[in-house]
Amino acid sequence: MPDSAILLAPGAEDNGFAVMLSDLVRQNLEAKPHKRADFNRLDGVVAIVAEDAEVAITLRFSLGKLTVYDGIVGIPDVTMRGSSDIIMAMSNMPIATRFALPVAARGDAAAKQTVSTVMRAMRSGDFRMYGALFNAPLLMRLTRVMSVHG
Repeated sequence: MPDSAILLAPGAEDNGFAVMLSDLVRQNLEAKPHKRADFNRLDGVVAIVAEDAEVAITLRFSLGKLTVYDGIVGIPDVTMRGSSDIIMAMSNMPIATRFALPVAARGDAAAKQTVSTVMRAMRSGDFRMYGALFNAPLLMRLTRVMSVHG
């Protein structure tokens, strides 16, 4: 049963990236109901640009509701730009602290590799975030909701 709090705006259903991310959020909320508290507190606009796929989406969170748009709509609070692989790898980042910092557990080689890959992409400029510093609470809650872990 689809979550009525997560909507695709007209036209977004034709954007595979928009459909995939809305499904990811929906599945995370269904599989891990404790993530709903963070989801309900999300209030802001996040644009995500997958440069290699030449696709962009906008996530508009409004205290317990998410609308996913095709393309960049309005002025985002946070913008993420990078390859689709790096963007999707972020959903696999292990969350080990209440501040949603990516910390791999000891002995978890796959998690360490994911953290290393994303951090390397950030250092090289292959993955960029704009507005993250001024919108840290939004980004921390988004990270916890999007992560398939925790």
